[in-house]
Amino acid sequence: MLDKTRLSTDRKLVGRLRQGDQTASKEWFGKYHFQMLKFVLYKVSNLEDAEEIVQETFINCLKHLPVFNEKSSVLTWMQSIARHEIADYYRKKYAKKVICSLPLFESLSSEPLDDASVVAKKVGWVLNKMRKDYHELLLLRYVDGKRVKLIAQELGRSFKSVEADLFRARKDFKELYASI
Repeated sequence: MLDKTRLSTDRKLVGRLRQGDQTASKEWFGKYHFQMLKFVLYKVSNLEDAEEIVQETFINCLKHLPVFNEKSSVLTWMQSIARHEIADYYRKKYAKKVICSLPLFESLSSEPLDDASVVAKKVGWVLNKMRKDYHELLLLRYVDGKRVKLIAQELGRSFKSVEADLFRARKDFKELYASI
């Protein structure tokens, strides 16, 4: 019975939100903020980042409220949106880490790292346009952080040939990136 009562209350709340009721927004935030923060903190350990993700989740829920079909509970729907926000958070964090680890980044772009997702898309595009072996070498060296000697051993190649190909791969990367 409690679930039916909660669903009914949630449906009424969603209806009020769709009508733009200010008190409904405050009620909705108050009702779900703690649960969403707890949910996000389970996946993201930094409190500030988790708070930001929760805020983005609430904003995106409001944007997508017209298409919420109420086949799931409001909390389940919000958690699915939060999962996308968490995935975006880690994509951006990973992209920033990869970009900053590339020794050639300083010469690549005047774009601020605050918009790492744009730079990450460009980096991904460039890597996909490169020769496969160059792409692989750059990932092994700068993402995985492996030393040239270890890469050479793993690939069954000489140190000098890997070092030369890395030089060419960095040069190729810079040229492709500059052409965007």
